[in-house]
Amino acid sequence: MFASLRKTLVESHVAAVIVAAMLFYALTGICFAADHLLRSLILFIQLYANHQGYRFSSQLAFHDPYMLSVTLQLVTGAAGAIFCAWLFSRWAYGVGPLRSLAPYREKITRKFHA
Repeated sequence: MFASLRKTLVESHVAAVIVAAMLFYALTGICFAADHLLRSLILFIQLYANHQGYRFSSQLAFHDPYMLSVTLQLVTGAAGAIFCAWLFSRWAYGVGPLRSLAPYREKITRKFHA
């Protein structure tokens, strides 16, 4: 008999790699989104502290919607990756993504101290 796709993915550890890759993609998206938000906040504080808000208002008017759209795109991609990791993990293992990766943590961490 042929094995099911789910059983084959779990036994070959491909499912764990897929879940870990999706969670890593979500983490990088969240970090880049936070970076974009911090850069725009620092720019605003810098211009406000120097009392140059009126002189650079045309640049901020163009720059802020772009930064907001990039940040929302990154956050949406991260949320989608988290949802896909959760959905795939529930289908393959029957538990969430962090619980499905928990057995591999014990295999990766060293038990012996050098």
